[in-house]
Amino acid sequence: MLCPKCQSAQIIKYGHTHYGKARFRCQDCGRQFVENASRQPIDAATRQLIGKLLLERMALAAIARFTGVSKRWLQLYVNQKYDQTPKSVEVTQKNEVD
Repeated sequence: MLCPKCQSAQIIKYGHTHYGKARFRCQDCGRQFVENASRQPIDAATRQLIGKLLLERMALAAIARFTGVSKRWLQLYVNQKYDQTPKSVEVTQKNEVD
């Protein structure tokens, strides 16, 4: 077994997850992981699709169903995007033409 982050073979058993799967830890980089993880990170293409669907004002439940992500992850993702948006808008005055 190799570390998914640094490809090192210096792996030790590091307990169990709350689902009962064995957890491992890389001694080189410190990364913790499980073998054959059922939960995979959401790829960039899916994140872009979610962004487009949000612009279309689709309901979060519909987006979660359509893209296959969990409702909880989607809500956290939307909250993160909201926190990254600027809270103030700069308004410049328009020059008046007589």
